[in-house]
Amino acid sequence: MFSVFDIDVYRDELEQFQWDVHILIKGTLYASIQYLDKRAKEELSAIQSSLDKATDDEYQQYLVDEHVGVLETNDGQERFLRNMALVALASRLTHSLRKMARSAENFCPRKKRYGTKNMSEFARLFAEYTERFGIDFQSEAARIAFIEPMREVRNQIVHDGSEANTLKPFDEIDMNQGDSGLLDMWFSQKYPEYVHGMTYGAEVSVSQELLDKNIKAAIGLVEWLSQELRKKELTAAKQQIP
Repeated sequence: MFSVFDIDVYRDELEQFQWDVHILIKGTLYASIQYLDKRAKEELSAIQSSLDKATDDEYQQYLVDEHVGVLETNDGQERFLRNMALVALASRLTHSLRKMARSAENFCPRKKRYGTKNMSEFARLFAEYTERFGIDFQSEAARIAFIEPMREVRNQIVHDGSEANTLKPFDEIDMNQGDSGLLDMWFSQKYPEYVHGMTYGAEVSVSQELLDKNIKAAIGLVEWLSQELRKKELTAAKQQIP
């Protein structure tokens, strides 16, 4: 006889997560970067053609400045796209963890709110997985080590417009300390690998290497949790057999 336990909904969610990450997030990122690179090369080629024909010094300098501007614009646009890919990854991961927890209602009902309001969404989810399912994150700390850095980078992108160093509140400014007295530089100091530039104008910058590292860790986490939940579901199913 068919049972709801015959379907591995956690495996299904893992496969959907992988598809969304590789096609919707990475695929969209790559396609967008290819388009930007193509357009930048076309603009640079046109500028170079004009520069080869230019004889006026001022016009030549103008074209050189335009060349630099195209490169800077392209670099900034690609940085924006990679940043948004990390934001999308964090959101999609949250959705997967919540969906798998909801899917477990058939063998382990959710009876209360887990965690506290001042905890991050990930911390609340891990509290739920620990209390409801008995999943031990302490002994598997390496699996979730990427979460807090990813979350803080995501928040800096979303809440501070990708500014790495923000102005301190007026009552905290100390003009005698230079930039360190004007700027809140905690992010740059904590995550220098995610920063492009220095002091004023420094921006959050998610490199392709860092994005790929977070994607690999996120897929690994969803895969592990999907397996753990499936094991617990099958154990519960055996216990229900008369």
